[in-house]
Amino acid sequence: MEELKKNNLYRKLKTIEEVDGVRVKIGGKWFVNFSSNDYLNLAFDKTVANEHIKCLKNWGTGAGASRLITGNFQIHEVLEKELAKLKKTEAALLFSTGYMANIGILSSIMGKDDVIFSDKLNHASIIDGCKLSKAKIFVYEHNNTENLKTLLERERKRFKSACIVTDSVFSMDGDIAPLDELFELSLKYDTYFVVDDAHATGVIGYSSFEIFNITPAENTVIMGTLGKALGTFGAFVASTETLRKFFINKARSFIFTTALPPHIACATLYNLKLIPERMEKLKKNIELFQKLTGFKSKTAIFPVVVGDSQKALDISEKLFKSGFIIPAIRPPTVPEKTSRLRITLSAGHTEEDIINLTDTLNKLI
Repeated sequence: MEELKKNNLYRKLKTIEEVDGVRVKIGGKWFVNFSSNDYLNLAFDKTVANEHIKCLKNWGTGAGASRLITGNFQIHEVLEKELAKLKKTEAALLFSTGYMANIGILSSIMGKDDVIFSDKLNHASIIDGCKLSKAKIFVYEHNNTENLKTLLERERKRFKSACIVTDSVFSMDGDIAPLDELFELSLKYDTYFVVDDAHATGVIGYSSFEIFNITPAENTVIMGTLGKALGTFGAFVASTETLRKFFINKARSFIFTTALPPHIACATLYNLKLIPERMEKLKKNIELFQKLTGFKSKTAIFPVVVGDSQKALDISEKLFKSGFIIPAIRPPTVPEKTSRLRITLSAGHTEEDIINLTDTLNKLI
């Protein structure tokens, strides 16, 4: 801990006392939150919450068991069917968190005789899933399909099964993976194609595959979360019916945990109806922020890289004093010397919020 403090990498929790959409109260003062993953402003919408109360009354507070014991409710399966439609796959399966979904996917479809090709900037849950699989891991340069092709050409034939895994939207940079090229490589070299769609779902569309006009194939596994744009909690894996059955039998992070509370599944079904209108509002906010700042992003994530960890902390503290929540993102979350402020936009931000943030940033950066 002393070493972390010395290197400006020590972390502390901020306690939120109240919340109202994008506004949070900390230490008795209200701030505008520009760091949330609640992209569609569904998580703290009181009107939406009133509808969710009906779900709570109907389904109770917990699942009572794992899905394979007595925790499999009809509402789970109804939501899974809707999520499969969302991702244009045959089937879907709910997991308790995105982290559990990623480690469940990779550690069950891959083994010690197999190989995984993973993007250099993939999320920690993907990295951990790769390690748990005991497969051989090759890391390709970020979004570099030529580097990946070279690795595939050289290494693929030595292994029984293979997998290409990537985030679709990278959470710390806001850029989008070249899914069309990666998909073609997965077909050419006979690999699974695993895509973490956590920061894409409900932000750049229902699925990142939409913007590339890709139809998921038998080799495709898409992970999505409910706890970001969809405003509830949990995650899901969308794939073929065969893979769904396989994950039920082999994914340890699905088998050995209490099921997602059924009222959460019910609430998520309600939120799905609100996606189109909220996505349109988010799109307008992104366009306004780009116009005012000159920053470029095709997603709701705008990284402001400052390099030094202490400098990032200092700017974050000044923003906090000005009424904005934008924590400093430091190693190991991002590579050394790339500490940054990660600004995330929400459908709940007003035009005034965005203008005020822009004016403050211009004075600090």
